[in-house]
Amino acid sequence: MQPAFASSLPVQILLNGIVLALTCVLLFHLLFAAQYHWPLAPLNYALQLSGVPSLLISLIATLFVVLNSAFMDTREWPYMINYLAKDVPPIASLSGNSTDLSVTDSPTWTTAKLAGWYAMDATTSALVQITHIQFLALLYPSRLEQRLVLFLLGPLALLSASMELLPIHQNQTTVDVADTICNTCNAALSLLFTAALFLWGFAINRKQAWRTDGGTAVFGGAALALAIISTAINFLYIPTKDQYLWLPSLIWAVVLWQSFLGWWWWVGGGRGVGEVEELLRREERRERKCKAHAARRTVRKEKAQVLWRNASETPRFHRGVNAAHPGSVPIEEGEAIEMTDHSRGANITQAVEASSASTTASSPTTTEAGPSNILSRLRTTPPMLALSHFYHLLHRAHLAAAHSQALEQRPVHHQKLQIRTLLGGDLEALD
Repeated sequence: MQPAFASSLPVQILLNGIVLALTCVLLFHLLFAAQYHWPLAPLNYALQLSGVPSLLISLIATLFVVLNSAFMDTREWPYMINYLAKDVPPIASLSGNSTDLSVTDSPTWTTAKLAGWYAMDATTSALVQITHIQFLALLYPSRLEQRLVLFLLGPLALLSASMELLPIHQNQTTVDVADTICNTCNAALSLLFTAALFLWGFAINRKQAWRTDGGTAVFGGAALALAIISTAINFLYIPTKDQYLWLPSLIWAVVLWQSFLGWWWWVGGGRGVGEVEELLRREERRERKCKAHAARRTVRKEKAQVLWRNASETPRFHRGVNAAHPGSVPIEEGEAIEMTDHSRGANITQAVEASSASTTASSPTTTEAGPSNILSRLRTTPPMLALSHFYHLLHRAHLAAAHSQALEQRPVHHQKLQIRTLLGGDLEALD
């Protein structure tokens, strides 16, 4: 059976060339935007400027190995190029073209060469993932949010990078396990990256993230589109890793472009000092209202308990003929019930109506109020209360960190104005 055209050598060379061109364009963008990028986010710029050249070196080395292997094929009979894509490194067992470790279509590399190659792959993977994690730290600036991002995504990135080193052992079982873990971690990271971007763009910063001045909405749409594409490619690569040998480099390029466009989205959609202060005041008013409501509810509960204790002090109910008044007329059903408190010597009379019509009339109201009562009870359960408290704590920490971030960026406010001018937006101040 003929292999798929996507597994052929021409497609491998073409796709690696396209990814190489995209990486070169991204590197030029980073170099030309250094005067704007570095003052606003030096760590993010340093990570991007490290990840892009690392991917560029990896692509150049891959193309050199593929073209050199194809050239060596033309020097032997029948003096033509093979149809199948080349294994990089040239070990047949890594691509699934053969189950025998000793069968290769090119000279087998030494352990030192394999170690150098897989170390380059691990370094590229780690830099690409760490760059994107640091970019998410810009979107979620509070210490609590950054810790959540770091402890949730950091181990997955490190595990994925470390799995790139295991194929050095050249054991088929080890290689399969390493590939499975690496691809699963990459897919999970891509899915979490996409969810974080959508959450920031549509929930946390919806008003500022989609304004049209300065191309902010364009950058946001491009970043989200690349996030969806990256997630789809990562999940596609898990069952087809032996067919598409050029997909890993394409995935890394998409993630780097996603980080780059997402950073410009963050710059264009950033909040000013005044806006963040207004949000903080709203949050404080909301907290004051919640505390006042809780205090009123506590007072009402205490009053109800006091009334219940006063009403339940040894009451005695007498229905029908009272023992103390043998000549009295029996009380008929539907009339009053006499309650005598012998401890105080006073009679308290309460009228309890037992009309069936009123009960029937109140039943539809109870039926209609059922779903709302269920929802209110669910909201007051301990897990939901804890989740709500954690959400408000996280939201307040995010606003406080965004306020501090806006204050720190005031000295470079003119840099933002120049960026907006460069992107074709107006000269309106960001804060």
